[in-house]
Amino acid sequence: MMAHVMHEIRIGLETFLPYQAWRKVTVFGSARIKEEHPRYKQTHACAKALSEAGFMIITGGGGGMMQAANEGAGVERSFAINIQLPMEQSPNHVVQGSPRHFYCKYFFTRKLFFLKESDAVVLTAGGFGTLDEAFETLTLLQTGRTPPIPVVLLEAPGDDFWGPFIRSWTRRLVDDGLISSEDPALLYHTDDVDAATRHIQSFYVNYHSFRYAGDEVLLRLLNPLTDKALERLNAEFSDILCRGDIRQVWHWPKRDTPCFSHLPRLRMHVEFGKMNVLPQLIRRMNALYLNDHEKVVSSQHE
Repeated sequence: MMAHVMHEIRIGLETFLPYQAWRKVTVFGSARIKEEHPRYKQTHACAKALSEAGFMIITGGGGGMMQAANEGAGVERSFAINIQLPMEQSPNHVVQGSPRHFYCKYFFTRKLFFLKESDAVVLTAGGFGTLDEAFETLTLLQTGRTPPIPVVLLEAPGDDFWGPFIRSWTRRLVDDGLISSEDPALLYHTDDVDAATRHIQSFYVNYHSFRYAGDEVLLRLLNPLTDKALERLNAEFSDILCRGDIRQVWHWPKRDTPCFSHLPRLRMHVEFGKMNVLPQLIRRMNALYLNDHEKVVSSQHE
């Protein structure tokens, strides 16, 4: 078993390695949705919009919503991680024969690459497998075991597939104290393709990437924050820190990926139970940066 797991990991790493500079979105959804269904058409449209916005698309490589996403993105912007099952799941016509398509025997290695390589997740209508992928994604975000990313619950206009999940399930979990009141904010629920695309794009306006350094969280930024913006961030998010404050640093003395060494970083000690708030912090940081940037641009034109 271990030899096969290591083989799958090697194949996955080799497949994704040439595309590390590309942002990617994983699309989860049912293999049972037919091409004429509005859900299929909406998933196709969303993947097409994301591809046109510069993202590559990762799916499970099968039919239904997976095929819709690969069709929308096109073969050159598509990855597919298929699964070996007793009942054969053939690759869809888009990814069949593609160098960016490979098989996994084990679900856990497959799910490892779905999240390891993605910069966002879009959840479309699906059954137990899709719900399993949804809850695993949320659990890893909640516990800080995967970098903060946007998660979109996508529906077709007039559909209400995810509505009960938002209105009933998550509310009950919060009311019973089984998840925190901040956890539902990990999800963005929409039936608008443009809104879903903007939600994902806007997460990376100034946020670059995430890493742990010992017990500290480092958020790499594309551009530094002003002192005033950093002060606001500390004032609004001090409750998620277990000690110290949010500091901006340009030089990190410990080893980091060389190609990221020039990037400014936000450095902080986050309480374990507050890792679920990091996406909110990132969005607020992006907003503060944009506000200051727009002021600078405006003053230059006066």
